[in-house]
Amino acid sequence: MGDLGDVYETTRSSVIELVREHATEQDRPVPATPEWRVRDVISHLVGDVECILRGDFPREFFRSFGDADAIVDLNKWTQSQLEARDERSLDEIIAEWNELTPDLVSILRGENEWPDGVTAFADTVIVTDLGVHQQDLFGAFGVERDRESPPVKIGSSAYMAAVDLRIRMQEGDALGVEASGKRWVAGGDEPITTLRTDRFELFRALSGRRSPDQLRSYEWDGDPEPFLEYFYPYGMREESLVE
Repeated sequence: MGDLGDVYETTRSSVIELVREHATEQDRPVPATPEWRVRDVISHLVGDVECILRGDFPREFFRSFGDADAIVDLNKWTQSQLEARDERSLDEIIAEWNELTPDLVSILRGENEWPDGVTAFADTVIVTDLGVHQQDLFGAFGVERDRESPPVKIGSSAYMAAVDLRIRMQEGDALGVEASGKRWVAGGDEPITTLRTDRFELFRALSGRRSPDQLRSYEWDGDPEPFLEYFYPYGMREESLVE
């Protein structure tokens, strides 16, 4: 898999190659992120790096993962990233990404420290977010690719760790998940319900890219209803997304 710096840079290069192949379609809507265009996704990914490198990290969101007020604040944070780049061309936005990335990769490789105010798990967060939006862009262009990639594996494990934390904080019942030969138990030792799916679907579901009805259609051993809320760290998605 390589270190997180390698994973980030390889994934970033793939994203840039994709959007350059579709350079005339930068205003194409991205169904996974309603109201965002392709260029908005790129602005957000670059904004992530710029914010983190100057110590602007949404710590409160991760302390209250899934909380409605925290989601509002996170959306304001990401919206500011888009607004800061709204007057720039796609080439200028990518150029900023190219300029910032070496400093980020050096941190991901452990060669430098995170800026003050940025938590240690930011390495997993930024790789996961890049992987999520890579798949968002693939979906926008009708591409099926990299569904067993390192970001998908890293991200699904990271999201499951967040589910485990949220269930424990709420003192809820445990959830078992089995996906592509990997097994997790979130919130305890003995799950009352177990979900079985593949790793890609789990990754997309845990990042809020599936509707409640889509989640219910998965293979469940037990009642899924008490656990659906944990699949929406960024807010409920009402419309189905088929990729």
